[in-house]
Amino acid sequence: MIDLASHIEYLLMSHDCVVAPGLGAFLVHETPAFYDADRGRFMPPVRVLGFNQAVTLNDGLLAESVARKRNITLDAARGEVEAAVASFRHQLASSASLPVGNLGEMSLSDGTLIFEPSQSSAVALRYRGLMPLAVRPLVVEQPDNADDVAEEERQRPVTIPMSLKVAASVILLMVACGIFFTTDSLMGDRQANFASLDSGLRSHVECPARAVAATAPSLNVSREIELNIALPDANNATAQVDTAARQSLLTQHNAPVAEPQVDLTTAPAKPGCYILVVGSFPSMKSARKHIGDDSRLAVAEMDGKYRVYAASASTNAEAHTLADSLRDEFPSVWICRR
Repeated sequence: MIDLASHIEYLLMSHDCVVAPGLGAFLVHETPAFYDADRGRFMPPVRVLGFNQAVTLNDGLLAESVARKRNITLDAARGEVEAAVASFRHQLASSASLPVGNLGEMSLSDGTLIFEPSQSSAVALRYRGLMPLAVRPLVVEQPDNADDVAEEERQRPVTIPMSLKVAASVILLMVACGIFFTTDSLMGDRQANFASLDSGLRSHVECPARAVAATAPSLNVSREIELNIALPDANNATAQVDTAARQSLLTQHNAPVAEPQVDLTTAPAKPGCYILVVGSFPSMKSARKHIGDDSRLAVAEMDGKYRVYAASASTNAEAHTLADSLRDEFPSVWICRR
């Protein structure tokens, strides 16, 4: 026969309700700590064990605990729980009262189960030893003339020491002088107020980069400039423009367009502004392993990565044309700007 009371006591340590089918439900009611203003005490939390015979819905906790303890199936555990409850009720009918383990005692009166909880059970011992704490509010005694003193403090004039006034005056004078001289210096440099037509940005960068020319010395140029432009004769000018336009169109139409080609039998040239990458690796060893004996590929180190490339280009348009020609041989080729 299983010890039903030990399973109930174990489950009540982590659950507020445990149902014994055919007997009732064992309940735990926990009251948190609170302040009793009437007695001026902080009362500790309390955990009280109770019993309700009217709860008959089986929650399955008791059967699951027996099944884990005995290592049996859940159906077999339910059978043992029902047998233990029937045996307990039979013993209770023939005696005045029976102990329910360490939980307390249970008696039967006119068909009603009466449960008396024990104060020494593990369920009720969680807050054992906590005593009420008596406190007394702190009262600050105010003197009889407190209002008069406060009023006198409010009416007392505020005096600023002379040394503080002098220091403030010196600081204001220094700030004013700094603003005056700074403003005069900024207004004197008129060249900083004119906008430049050259923003300094270039959409196309030629490689290798050429050295930047030294800035020419500024020249004093008059704002009033008179432009004298000689216009050619209207008929001769029109004829010359038409002839030049026709020659330009014929030259552009007949001139063959040369497209860059990639020689896949030799190693690519030294990397330029754009390289056609076919693989990127974290180390030189991995990149060399990827190339193997393929002499058509080379390695360029960029941003901590080792790029395996098959061709190099100096312009963006040339790079796209080379990428199209390499895509059959290297489907994953992509353009990388150095």
